[in-house]
Amino acid sequence: MEEILRAEGYLPNSIRTSMGLMAELSSWLDKRGLAAGDLSDEVIQSFFTTGGGHRFRRVSPRSLRGVVGHLRSIGVLGPEIVARPGRSDVEADLLAAFGTWCIDQRGLAPVTTDQYVEQMAGFLAMWHPHGEAVLSELDGASVLATIRAASIVMPAPSLRCMVTALRSFLRFAYVTGRVPAPLVTAVPSLKAWPRTALPSAIPTADARRLVDSCDTSTARGRRDAAVLLVLVRLGLRASEVARLDLEDFDWRRGEVIINAKGGRGDVMPLPVEVGEAVADYLCAGRPNAPSRSAFLTAVAPIRRLSGDGVALVVRRACQRAGVAPIGPHRLRHTLATETLRAGAPMAEVAQLLRHADQATSSIYAAADITAVAALARPWPEVGR
Repeated sequence: MEEILRAEGYLPNSIRTSMGLMAELSSWLDKRGLAAGDLSDEVIQSFFTTGGGHRFRRVSPRSLRGVVGHLRSIGVLGPEIVARPGRSDVEADLLAAFGTWCIDQRGLAPVTTDQYVEQMAGFLAMWHPHGEAVLSELDGASVLATIRAASIVMPAPSLRCMVTALRSFLRFAYVTGRVPAPLVTAVPSLKAWPRTALPSAIPTADARRLVDSCDTSTARGRRDAAVLLVLVRLGLRASEVARLDLEDFDWRRGEVIINAKGGRGDVMPLPVEVGEAVADYLCAGRPNAPSRSAFLTAVAPIRRLSGDGVALVVRRACQRAGVAPIGPHRLRHTLATETLRAGAPMAEVAQLLRHADQATSSIYAAADITAVAALARPWPEVGR
């Protein structure tokens, strides 16, 4: 266990504390007839409440996070189920089973699965705001009534996402025998209005300032500079940056494989500036960890940098550069808009953004006000 904690980037003092806590926790469990597989948040909290860990300074349940994570990774503990206010154990088990079904039967990505599970948690809360939702009581009328109630409080894009997840959830409920009849046909089709909001880009100079704000004399600064350049120059989504692995970079060909939506593997050229920044981080900034992920967290436990972590990199860069806070997707909008303004045809912009349908990229044409104004015909003079 000591070697595992060291590989995950824990400092020697933290490792000694963790090992001491493990020994004390093991003895505490043995006295109560419990085993490692019985560990839960409640059990750990009880350990500290009854005086566990009093020999160590500044320890809390968080101090055992690395140990619990390892036990979960080797199958001693089951998957983590996040407790939420108002969610019963039955609902938590139902949502966990739905998540497993999405991955095993539908082949959805973990990120998409998590979104589906959260959408269905919201659906169940709307269906039964008071008390436990009994799935066997769900019928077509209840499905339709809940969607109507959601349409009043949810914006259209969020509602469409919930309806998409709901169709999968109802199929899961039927094939697993949780509802007696297929209810997918009770889900109405929603009108998808054409997109009218313009993409929100930032000036190219501001995007450059975000990159320049990184202190590349530090490991974290090298990582942040590489992440920002990947976003600015390649236009990747935050989740796509997070999914980059070491094997995705072909240094001889100067290419990178992007694990995109729908399980696609898109090959993109790797600009010299981006490649140099990534190589600088890999050689002189990336922690020595067994993970094959390209970008890792900067503090223990060392893990793959998540999509939220990528967003945090952008927000912190905004603070350093004095730029109004933005999200990673704004940098994707900026790349597309500036590429179009530089004279690139729409087909190339669609290829750059890896849109399956060129019409999806056409909204960026409207973002160039000067170009659109040139298409306007003069107002006809009446009476002459």
